[in-house]
Amino acid sequence: MTQATDPAPPRPGPLRLLVWGGAALMAGLSLIAGHPVVALGAAGAMALAALLPLYTWVSGIVMPRGLATGILVYCLCAFGLGEAAGFYAAIPVWDMALHFVASAVLALVGVALALLPTAGAAPRTAGWILGLLGVGFAALVGACWELFEFSIDAVFGTNAQRSGLPDTMGDTAVNIMGASYGALAALRRLWRGTRLPLSGLLVEFCARNPIIYGAWSGRRFPAHVRKPRP
Repeated sequence: MTQATDPAPPRPGPLRLLVWGGAALMAGLSLIAGHPVVALGAAGAMALAALLPLYTWVSGIVMPRGLATGILVYCLCAFGLGEAAGFYAAIPVWDMALHFVASAVLALVGVALALLPTAGAAPRTAGWILGLLGVGFAALVGACWELFEFSIDAVFGTNAQRSGLPDTMGDTAVNIMGASYGALAALRRLWRGTRLPLSGLLVEFCARNPIIYGAWSGRRFPAHVRKPRP
């Protein structure tokens, strides 16, 4: 009688190997070439991206496939290309694009948190309430980031905020736009099944974690909210 064995974990795809290998190569070559800032940025990006698998190992909460690699790409764009390579100064929209993407993903996280009380089932409240909670969560994280930038500028004399108030207000406006898109993408995916970019992260996260989303069915939520019986 043979015993069932757990399926082997999927092998990393070529894109994942290319991204992680490229980041390691960037860190090593930059260090050899005497560019410690670039090397530190690449190594820091890899460290931040590695926190996701570590969290999965500690908590058992499974993240969407490719999210860690996506975070690595984002960190390389922010630290490696943005700061070290000067993309923030050379390409004005570089910082805006990064803020938009980050806020959109954070809004999806906010919607996922709002689905916890129903374990992934359709909420009894209207969908726009979930969207508002998602936008609020992303805006909160964005505000904390701006406070962090202000703090390091004040303490260490850096120039993270660059132009000061205009930079902060511009980042805040882009954060709200990105969060609004993320919330809209989540609601369209949950209630209508529309596959807008990034919305798959929410669906996959709920599907891969039945321990916290036990009522998740994978089907579209009903259009009409059922009012609780008196």
